[in-house]
Amino acid sequence: MQKLIDRNFLSALVLFFIGIVSLVEAGADVMNWVFPRLATYIVLAIAVVLVVRVLFGAALKLVPDIISMSAEDTIVFVDVFLFLLIVLGYLFVMYGLGFWISSFLMLSLTSIYLTQDKTRKNIGLAVAVPLGTCILAYLIFLHVFYVPLPEARWLEGFG
Repeated sequence: MQKLIDRNFLSALVLFFIGIVSLVEAGADVMNWVFPRLATYIVLAIAVVLVVRVLFGAALKLVPDIISMSAEDTIVFVDVFLFLLIVLGYLFVMYGLGFWISSFLMLSLTSIYLTQDKTRKNIGLAVAVPLGTCILAYLIFLHVFYVPLPEARWLEGFG
């Protein structure tokens, strides 16, 4: 079993990264002060609390909560990493293929990947459910809530 890093410290690092990226990307518009900036400040405050907790624990010589990775965790890590790659690919192709086509592809790929028994029926369901979800979301987003979504740049007319 491999020992990695204290959970609180790792969480603080991730929250600092998310908070700083959010703070830089928030912009100067007045509407950005209502929710995004407040949420960013809360995330950064939680990160500071976690760092103080780690330092306080180190000063009191408390046993840190070290993350350890076993052989079973490696399988989970691979699954999470592949899902992360699918989501990053989705973010990349969304502006090229449009929101709906890329959403259907992302949902289908993740559904097929997460399907345990890859029979024809299960793969068919893993494609049919995302198709139905995209159609339903299209109707709700565009005809009920009037939400503007990215249009396809690579395939004009689709999106």
